Parts: sequence; C-alpha cells; structure tokens
Amino acid sequence: MAAKPTYEELEARVKSLESALAASRRQDNTVIRQLSEDFKQLADRSQDAVYQYDIESRTFSFFNKQFLSLYAIEENGAKILSPGSVFQRIHPDDREKARAARAASFKSPNPIGEIEYRLLQGDGSIRVMHDRWTVVRDPSGTPVAIEGFIRDNTWRRQAEMEFELSIRNSLIGCYIVQDGAFKYVNPEFMRITGYTEEELIGTRPLNIVQENYRIRVRENCIQMLKGERFFPYEFCIDDKSGHPKWILETATSIQYQGRRAALCYFMDISKSKEVEKERLAKEKLLSVLELAGAVGHELNNPLQVVMTCSEKLAPAAVGNPRDMKLFRLLKDNIEQMRKKIVKFQNITQYATKDYVGDKKIIDIEAASSEHLRIEAE
Repeated sequence: MAAKPTYEELEARVKSLESALAASRRQDNTVIRQLSEDFKQLADRSQDAVYQYDIESRTFSFFNKQFLSLYAIEENGAKILSPGSVFQRIHPDDREKARAARAASFKSPNPIGEIEYRLLQGDGSIRVMHDRWTVVRDPSGTPVAIEGFIRDNTWRRQAEMEFELSIRNSLIGCYIVQDGAFKYVNPEFMRITGYTEEELIGTRPLNIVQENYRIRVRENCIQMLKGERFFPYEFCIDDKSGHPKWILETATSIQYQGRRAALCYFMDISKSKEVEKERLAKEKLLSVLELAGAVGHELNNPLQVVMTCSEKLAPAAVGNPRDMKLFRLLKDNIEQMRKKIVKFQNITQYATKDYVGDKKIIDIEAASSEHLRIEAE
C-alpha cells in the first residue's frame, strides 16, 4: 500500500500547478496581445476608416489611423477625437441626417445601418463618405456599441456626376433602370416621350411601349445586357399625347450609385421610318408601272386584232337576233378591255385592295390617274 503524501509534498504539487497555470495565462495573454496588435496593424493599413464606439461611455474604444486623420480636430496642438469632433467634420447640411440614421439603427431589428454624407476637411475640401455600421447589443437587446467602416466614395460620386452631366447634355435619349424602374432620364428622353421627370421616375419602362411589342422588347434588352445580342432593336411606343413613335434602342449593364443597373440609349427613328416607308412605296410603284407598261404593250396589239376582226363579223350578224346579241356582248367586253388597258397605262400611284385569303392585290381603279381625273370632274 502506497504511503500517503506528506503536507510538504502536497504543498509543492500545488505550487507547481499554480506556476504552470500562471505560465499558461502569460502565454494566452501574449497570444491575445499579439492578435490584437496584428489586427490593429491590419486596420491601420486599411484605406477605410475603422472604428468601435462605446455607447455608455460615449468614447471610441477602437479606431484606426484613417479614422483619426479624418475625424479628429486639433486643440492646443493636440488631436482630439470625440463624438463632437466627428460631427464637426460632417457637413452642416448632413448632420441631422446622420443623427437620424444612427438613431433609426438603434430602433431597427436589423443590426446594420448606413448613410452617405459630405465630410469637411481641414483644407476646406469636401469628401463624400459612406458610413456602414453594425449595432452590438447585450443579451437584453440594449445597444452597447457601434462597429463600423467608412469608405471614401468621392471619386465614385464625381464619376457619377460627370456621367450624368454627359448623358444630360446628350442629343440622344438616355435613361437608367434599376430594380425594374426608371432611376434617371435625360432631357432628350423626356422630349421624345413627352413625360416629365416626375412622371417617369419610379415607373416601369415597358409602360410606354405599345403592348404588342413589350415581350419582344424585354427579351431583346435582357439578351443585350447578357452580351448575347450586339445590335440595336426597334419597337413602337406611345408618347404622352398618344402619338405612336418608332424607337431604336441599345442597352448596357453599368454600376449606378454602387449597384447594378441598365443604361439604355433611346433614339426616335419615326422620320427615318417614314422615309423608308415612302422609299418602299416608290419601289412598289415603280414595279407596278413597269408591270403596267408591259401589260399594256403586250395586250394592245392582240386587242387591235380582236377589234378589227369583230368589226368584220358585224354584217354577218345582221338579221340574226342571237348573233347580234353575241356580237354586242363581244363589242362591250372588247371596250372594257380597252379601258382597262388605258387605266394600266395611266397608273400613277401605288394602291391595293383586299383579296381572298387575307391577300392584297393592285387596285387598278384607285391607282390610275384616269380614275383621279374622273373623280375631279
């Protein structure tokens, strides 16, 4: 049977365990400090401003160099960072908006809050900042801290403003669609459609497209946005006054205000359509005139022979009622043929009329200048 350890041996073992635990704690603290230092160095290298704000003490419990350089103010040669210094940096016209956004995030079940505002720098220049934060709550749900990242969006806003200026002054109709609705329309687009900006923004673009073109327009636009179509598509709209207009459109995918959108170029081609329609009508008229000339030439000579022969048959038909009836019928139809040929030779415009099977045929009466002359008389 093993002997029981003495008091001195137990005390030595306890001290050994305490020493080991102390060494373990020192090692854990070293690891924690190292991780904390690594995170701080990482945060300081970030181009974004990083911060943690303790709500109860109203102090910034953590911030990186970028946050300090943007939001600290100098007093007596020292940099001061506080909630007051932060709001001094925010443009006066945006301060109330920033306070309201922060207060709303405390009440919202969504832990995320964000806002874009203008920042006043020490040299008098203005930056556009996008502040996005998370509200940290205790087990009871009470907000205890705010952890956020602030990104400088000045270059993006400048690019958007320059882009909007360029399409605003464009001689082609332009509009931007986001979430299925008009987000921006330029003056030329409003001129073409007849609608004001207030009437268009927030509405669906397909509303102004004639109903029988809507499915096709949607499909063409999607194909172009996906890069599956590379040439413009045509369709017809009704402007605010109800007048139909032919449109030629292209679409491309862009980023607008930090989110995906579609930029569409919108051209009124109604006049060119009319010109094209007139050109086709002239081509059809030319074809009809050529056909009429050929018909008149080919039928005139045989008709003359028929007329001459019919005249020689007249004496033989005298005294025979049946033959005289047939002779007069022949004469009448020969005269009808002669008149038809004259009308063929006097065609001056393209005109059609309905025929069986939903077909169209040349309307000789309406197309002939002889018909127009008789109507005028």
